[in-house]
Amino acid sequence: MANQTINELVKMADRIVIDEIKGKKVTLKISWFDLKGTRKSKKFLLNEKEKIEF
Repeated sequence: MANQTINELVKMADRIVIDEIKGKKVTLKISWFDLKGTRKSKKFLLNEKEKIEF
C-alpha cells in the first residue's frame, strides 16, 4: 500500500482521529486494516481550507 493519497485512505479507513491542532494546521491520523487483518495507520498534515473526500 505504498503511495496512497489521503482520499483513498479515507474511503477505506476504520478510524480517523484529529491527532493535533497547531494554528491553522491539523494532523489527521487515519487507521485501516490491510488484507491480512493487520492494522495500519498514517498521519497527514492538512492546512486551513484543504478538502478531503469521504
